[in-house]
Amino acid sequence: SKGVFELDNDLESEINNKKGNEGLIFNLGLTDILRLTMFGTLIAIINDITRLPLHMPAHTSIWWMGLLVLGRGLIPKKGAGIIMGIVSGVLAVFLGLGKEGVFVFFKYFMPGLVLDIISPLFYNKLESPIIGAICGAVASVTKMTIGLVLGLAMNLPMVFLTLGLGFTAVSHVIFGAIGGVLATLLIKRLKPRLLNWD
Repeated sequence: SKGVFELDNDLESEINNKKGNEGLIFNLGLTDILRLTMFGTLIAIINDITRLPLHMPAHTSIWWMGLLVLGRGLIPKKGAGIIMGIVSGVLAVFLGLGKEGVFVFFKYFMPGLVLDIISPLFYNKLESPIIGAICGAVASVTKMTIGLVLGLAMNLPMVFLTLGLGFTAVSHVIFGAIGGVLATLLIKRLKPRLLNWD
């Protein structure tokens, strides 16, 4: 059996380990923050270099919301969506994405925030296609809503409204849901192989 001093040492080691593992932001460790920064960066970069002439509103939501759901699914911790939103939003401002100027930040930040709010409602089970689709669709509609609010507030031309608000909203739901479902397929494949992500 262990002596009193050995037990004290074990307890002290456990406390020190817990302190070392305490998160820097939202109880997220440095490794998680770096991984989420990677996802946030991918969102902004892909939106910048991949501009498909589909003439369909919301087609970017496939990879935009897909990456958000993927990041939140692999790192199911509070604040994960917010960090991805902040990183992608800041990069979007620097890359000059959109006509909203610095306010384009909110188009990227708000879907991440909303994802952080709704994920716990589904117990963070983003590997489920149904839940992934719902989260992707809601995040995509959030992006559309922020774009609409900014467009009205700043009197910007909103070409997507020429197709009708209803059609635009449905497109955001569909493409966001597709992105969410694709993300769930990747989560199922990657998560068992990434034991250190939890």
